[in-house]
Amino acid sequence: MALVIDAQVAGISGDMLLCSLVHMGADASRVESGVMRAASGLGGEELRGISFERVRRRGLEATALRVESSGAPHSRAATELEARIASSAAACGLSPRAAAFAASSARTLIAAESAVHGVEASSVHLHEAAGVDTLVDILGTAIALDDLGALRGRVVCTPVAVGGGLLEFSHGTASNPAGAILEIFRGRGIEIRGGPAASELTTPTGASMLVSLASECVRFYPPLCPAAVGYGAGSADHEGFPNVLKAVRGEEDAARTADTVRVLESWRGATRRPRA
Repeated sequence: MALVIDAQVAGISGDMLLCSLVHMGADASRVESGVMRAASGLGGEELRGISFERVRRRGLEATALRVESSGAPHSRAATELEARIASSAAACGLSPRAAAFAASSARTLIAAESAVHGVEASSVHLHEAAGVDTLVDILGTAIALDDLGALRGRVVCTPVAVGGGLLEFSHGTASNPAGAILEIFRGRGIEIRGGPAASELTTPTGASMLVSLASECVRFYPPLCPAAVGYGAGSADHEGFPNVLKAVRGEEDAARTADTVRVLESWRGATRRPRA
């Protein structure tokens, strides 16, 4: 089986990736219970509940994530998030591949912030990614990938839409894509594209999860027979395009061999005349 993460129109965020997998068929109740256990006692914030619901984005039905929490911190030490993800992966009984994905996503996010701000990873404080929703996105996606068995096959992505315009964040105003996004994709072989909206379409958490998951960036889908499709909705409803991440899963080997005909012929008693 192969999984295609299609972010070429609306980009990718952590909740969009998680929701695309739930829409595809991952067990929502397993995700919800695993995340609620993991987030218990996370310093400075209380997770009261998460749920998935069906929404429409420009006429397209998709799944959206709702997170209820209180006491969101202004910042959080990155090491706290990394440690909680590692301990939660063990407590949830994630497979080694899913646990490695979760750990890699957190490390990638922290390494990007470290590089952009010129500080050691141990000194990084997260601001926009400080909320409990970052834990929900990363751990919930790891649980969903495990439930689907998606990590046993190949995972590829399309070029990624990052949006455009200017961003207002904890350090002031910056052009989009921001430094953390560029740092996450730098050297990864994943193509990014501006537009189609003058706003942030790809978040650092979503980018970190994508580079930790996809082994290759492809401009066209690989040959596969689609078996399941999921649409993960972003929070905004943009004009002109559905703000959804599309994920497609299918049999890759079956598609490659589908219309292949081999003919084996043998001749008995045939003699070959010597050439003059």
